[in-house]
Amino acid sequence: MLKSWAVTRGPSLNPADKRLAIETEDHPVSYGSFEGTIPKGEYGGGTVMLWDQGTWEPIGDPREGLKKGDLKFKLHGERLGGSWALVRMKPRPQDTNRKNGGRNNWLLIKHDDKAANEDDAEAWLESNATSIVSGRPMDEIARGKSQVLHSDKTESTLSFIPPELATLADKVPSGEKWVHEVKFDGYRLQALIEDGQVRVLTRTGLDWTHKFSGIARRLGRLKVRSAILDGEVVALNSDGVSSFKALQDSLRDGHSEDLQYYVFDLLHLDGEDLTRLPLIERKARLQKLLKGFKSDNRVNYSEHFTEQSGFVTKVCDLKLEGLISKRADAPYASGRARTWLKIKCHKRQEFVIGGFKEPTHAARGIGALMLGYYEDEQLIFCGKCGTGFDHDASVALRKQLDDLVRKTKPFEDVPAGVRRESIWVEPKLVCEIEFTEWTADGRLRHPSFQGLRADKPANEVGRDRELPVETAQKEAKMDVVDAKPRVRSKAKTGKFDVGGIGISSPDRIIYPGTEITKLDLAQYYLDVADHILPFVANRPLSMLRCPEGIGEECFFQRHMSAGQSEHIYETGIPVKGRDEDYLMIKDAKGLISLVQWGVIELHPWGCRVDKPDRPDRLIFDLDPDPGVSWDKVVAAAFEVRGRMTELGLKCFLKTTGGKGLHVCVPIERDYGWPTIKAFSRAVAQSMEHDAPDRFIATMSKEKRKGRIFVDYLRNELTATAVAAFSVRARPGANVSTPLDWKELTPELKPSVFDIDTVRERIKGGRGDPWADFFKVRQTIKREYLEALKIEL
Repeated sequence: MLKSWAVTRGPSLNPADKRLAIETEDHPVSYGSFEGTIPKGEYGGGTVMLWDQGTWEPIGDPREGLKKGDLKFKLHGERLGGSWALVRMKPRPQDTNRKNGGRNNWLLIKHDDKAANEDDAEAWLESNATSIVSGRPMDEIARGKSQVLHSDKTESTLSFIPPELATLADKVPSGEKWVHEVKFDGYRLQALIEDGQVRVLTRTGLDWTHKFSGIARRLGRLKVRSAILDGEVVALNSDGVSSFKALQDSLRDGHSEDLQYYVFDLLHLDGEDLTRLPLIERKARLQKLLKGFKSDNRVNYSEHFTEQSGFVTKVCDLKLEGLISKRADAPYASGRARTWLKIKCHKRQEFVIGGFKEPTHAARGIGALMLGYYEDEQLIFCGKCGTGFDHDASVALRKQLDDLVRKTKPFEDVPAGVRRESIWVEPKLVCEIEFTEWTADGRLRHPSFQGLRADKPANEVGRDRELPVETAQKEAKMDVVDAKPRVRSKAKTGKFDVGGIGISSPDRIIYPGTEITKLDLAQYYLDVADHILPFVANRPLSMLRCPEGIGEECFFQRHMSAGQSEHIYETGIPVKGRDEDYLMIKDAKGLISLVQWGVIELHPWGCRVDKPDRPDRLIFDLDPDPGVSWDKVVAAAFEVRGRMTELGLKCFLKTTGGKGLHVCVPIERDYGWPTIKAFSRAVAQSMEHDAPDRFIATMSKEKRKGRIFVDYLRNELTATAVAAFSVRARPGANVSTPLDWKELTPELKPSVFDIDTVRERIKGGRGDPWADFFKVRQTIKREYLEALKIEL
């Protein structure tokens, strides 16, 4: 059972808020994973949303806390975190006899910690009024009539699992680790089966059981107690090939009984979660399940092929859409992963309709569609499409677009000729387009309309960019390595807990030729967590990962991946040219989780995620040519400090963990990145102007000979710099170490700062020279910027 309270106004992250929490009857465990409708008249009748999910951790003895009326605990959810307390209120006279209908009132109070937030709680709740599982608001959940829980039912109710999505690659990956499946041209559907009842959900969790009732009815005859299937529903054209156009026609004409469901994955079976098993094992279980299943050939097992079969090279000759290549040893990973790659025979993708052109003939329909995709939250125009729809489809589409007409263009920019002929619409409809290629100016060549897509929100449509297959294969390999510790088998070396995070392969040597292990690295970051977190928490991060140590392959990563920890979060800021968001951490558990993930170096943005366009520090990276002596680098740092002092700005100093120095200036978030970049460039150029034999403000390595590059380019959106207290993935395990200006002398050796000496430096009471970094309140004076003719 679940101990339960009803928080009538919802939780608040503000410690000053005390939210009424009414203790209710215990709920069955099945309520914890249910989202949908409880029939009217039954206990808890109404619509239920899964608003958050995670785990809770008692502080002290929870039974004693309940008895005393002071229950303290920690939450590890996706929306709620940190420490909390439930405090029982003194009963009113009318509430003293709870059995006779009295209420047992408590207060839910957030403790003042790093997860606390003094922002308006109501506004925060309103902006997060969607399901954490399906992304649906309450009204959409209420309309999903097929998901019903009866309150006398105690067994588990299945929940939607966000699907694994394939990454577009430029060619088929090679090697025995990969298997290949036909890429279907239909709707991705997840089927949740329980005691003969079936729900069919789209890739975003929308309940489309009513649209595909024939498929649901057939799956209801499958001999299982419970199962979750992943597949694609398709319609076949006259050549026997799946066709999205044929699928649209079938749905429009009411011929859904003719559709077929190709199943390629099995995520759950009779109470067992299969997502952590390797793909090849899941498919073997799926094939066995579907063997002999009679469904009028409407439910089919999706075969896979190896590179040696010869089929892979013939896919395009058979007029198929393409291939999905999958790592045979990979677990199932929700989200876009590198362990699934899609290779297309034809260029096709979704686009957003932002306008249309009237037809030249008298019939009321569509002359052409104005298409676009989102990039950095802006709708980018990419061309017109005037072919691919017949008369009926054109007229039907026109009716939908007429309801969305607006006066202004939704695109960031469009050619003048397009502006004159277009009728603009709200960018809400998504369509599938086939085309031959992209032109040099970012337009579609020979686009052809294939149909509308109702299974994907318009604001998620970006431009597909092919990833080089070599890069994809490397990242896929790392994703599989990341996920292995989470498989049931225990690592041979055991697993050690560091700060509440399990560290697998703790004895793995990270720095060849030393005794520094993965466990040592995790312990270092835990020891310096209080010092490094102000510079990396709640900031978009880029990270250097070396899963097998610095002697093996290392690479930068910015987005989520398979085997990801619950303590690592997406920022909501998309990585340019990708479908993924930059990631971030919030606390020490997130920091140690990165080490478990193979991360060594941390490279944060110079801003926080709440205002990514407003930096809170600027940095001068002094990067010397190999022939420059250390004493000249020291002099350069003092030169920057002197110039900042003249402008009334306090600055801080650290080593880079390499041969250079960083001079960092904390600033209020008064200006945007263009202003800060222009200011730092002006400082760098003035140093080059005053001492051209010592300094250079351009990146050219040829021109840098004998000089120090005053690198100001780290002061712009998406640019990063290694964090203070970050270890470097270089021999010696050196650390980017904060220094007191008094320590900076020609005799100082930056190489002495490694994970051992920095840890001892902190423990030894020498303090942290950067402890007051973000306590400094200063800004660049407007008159200086105006004198430099920098736009504000």
